Amino acid sequence: MVSSAHRLYLLFSPALAGEKPWRVLENALKGGVDLVQWRCKEPDDGGFRACRDVCMERGVPILVNDDVMLGVRGRAHGAHVGQDDMPAEVARKLLVRQWLGVSTHSKAQIDAAVAAGADYVGFGPCYPTATKGYTEGLTAEVIEEAAFSSPVPLFAIGGIDATNLLRLRAFGVRRIAVSSAILKAQDPYAAAARLRAML
Repeated sequence: MVSSAHRLYLLFSPALAGEKPWRVLENALKGGVDLVQWRCKEPDDGGFRACRDVCMERGVPILVNDDVMLGVRGRAHGAHVGQDDMPAEVARKLLVRQWLGVSTHSKAQIDAAVAAGADYVGFGPCYPTATKGYTEGLTAEVIEEAAFSSPVPLFAIGGIDATNLLRLRAFGVRRIAVSSAILKAQDPYAAAARLRAML
């Protein structure tokens, strides 16, 4: 189960991690990442297995983005779906005892995700992000309301890095999901450690 110990969620795409993605992943885990999402647009079972093995060696849970069935057959801890992916209610039935995460962008979507059986939600975008093509982030009021009212663990997402995390902390954010802030850093270990310390 997603717990209070899970604070720093890495959305891991090998394509964003340079020439040595597995070393980047290992250093990120050593730096304090405590939850990983396998995020790959093209099917890559070998890459997923490599990612899963690195995570399992360090006891860090791994979830699969979008591909719920890969999460099931690949022995991941669960899967994560967006608003335009498999309906959360269907994913919940397939995952059974595995974790279900849902991307949300409003309080109404959080409520719907919880009703569908989500174990946690991603919420954003908090800031503009090239990863998903968002040019604007949500307002401070919307983020604060979600952070304080969500009945399940909420991971803020979208353009978050060490330069703006303290602002989100002031809005009640206690968990974040990041990608480029770690994967594109010159020192992934240091980047992860800094974010973890700020949390």
